[in-house]
Amino acid sequence: RVRDSKGHDIPYAFRAAKTRVVDEVKEWRELKITRVTEADGRLVVDAEFPAGSSNPERFLALKVATPLTDFEQSVEVSSEGVPLASGVLCDYRKFADLRVTEMPLEASFRRTLTVAFSKPTSEAAAAAFERTIRENGEGKLEAKSVRESVVNRPFRIDSLSVAVPKTRVSFESAPPMVVSTACTVETDAKAKKTVLETSTFGLPATAIAINATDRNFSRKVAVFRRMDARWHPLATGRISAVNLPGEKKSSLEIAFGREVRETALRIEIENDDNPPLTLATTSDAGAEGFPVTLKVTPYDIVLVAAPGEKYSLVVEPGADRLRYDEAILGYIDRVQDPVRFEISGNTGGGDPYGIIIGGEDGPTAVWLTTPGVIPVVSIIVFVVLGFLCIRLIKTKECS
Repeated sequence: RVRDSKGHDIPYAFRAAKTRVVDEVKEWRELKITRVTEADGRLVVDAEFPAGSSNPERFLALKVATPLTDFEQSVEVSSEGVPLASGVLCDYRKFADLRVTEMPLEASFRRTLTVAFSKPTSEAAAAAFERTIRENGEGKLEAKSVRESVVNRPFRIDSLSVAVPKTRVSFESAPPMVVSTACTVETDAKAKKTVLETSTFGLPATAIAINATDRNFSRKVAVFRRMDARWHPLATGRISAVNLPGEKKSSLEIAFGREVRETALRIEIENDDNPPLTLATTSDAGAEGFPVTLKVTPYDIVLVAAPGEKYSLVVEPGADRLRYDEAILGYIDRVQDPVRFEISGNTGGGDPYGIIIGGEDGPTAVWLTTPGVIPVVSIIVFVVLGFLCIRLIKTKECS
């Protein structure tokens, strides 16, 4: 449960963590055409960026909307006499499934643009045809026959658009955490197997890795879970490692195919007539210092917090699950990017698991760590779920 400084229970959601992904995409903005003139066989179009819209830092591309087919047009883009870009637009669908009406326009923002269309030279048309055919994987056709077949008529445009960069924010499942766990290791010479048993404390695991230090091997592995005082099959797979000249690779992970929460796992490695694998020990450095590591799904506790308010996490095994209003729970669940704080154990007295929420009102995700690991509150990206989190999960499931 989550409680405020007055001891009142606060509604919260317990859900798999998500990570914020930011990337840049194209957004097309239509230009306002202010003047169209024809001179010396060229069609010159003056256009301006629509007033009142936000000005981007730069342009990425130019797109020409035209109803015409079977054409080749040379395009030159400038702004107040300064050349910006040039290229060839074409429609070769009479010969191949190929139509190009966009061209790169890598330039800083300009309020006005001048776009001039004219018949391309034979060299430019041939180069454009060969390039577009090659990029679309249609094979090479005879460029000369294509150019002679293109209809010679005035070019017509319906609209001009420029692509500007736009930041897109999406949310994906947070990457799994790697949790090391100690285990017992026994060799069954009669069955030609190495048997490992490890406690997993109900962690929401999706895969297990066997940290073998041998250089070249391949072994069949079976993973079992404890249920009804017996071991039941959970997953099977093969682990291997190759360390030879020109080829170095390893695959030491067995995926479960789903998220499981077991208190213990048993791993059987078939050795056949090969010597048992050498497994990492706790004396080795790093995460590989344990024979077994788990891939664990990180979880959030998300609540609506007030600035300056202190909250505490209270674990009550066996207590009835509180039922909160669906309106507030639905609101919390819709929030994709809450402000994240870390909560740590306070074993030296005072308010246990107390945190101070700063900033504006809004959804806040509290990440859990094993008590005493991190003594201060900090903004984080990922943390290791600890025993308190596990007990909270089990209490939630039972209820």
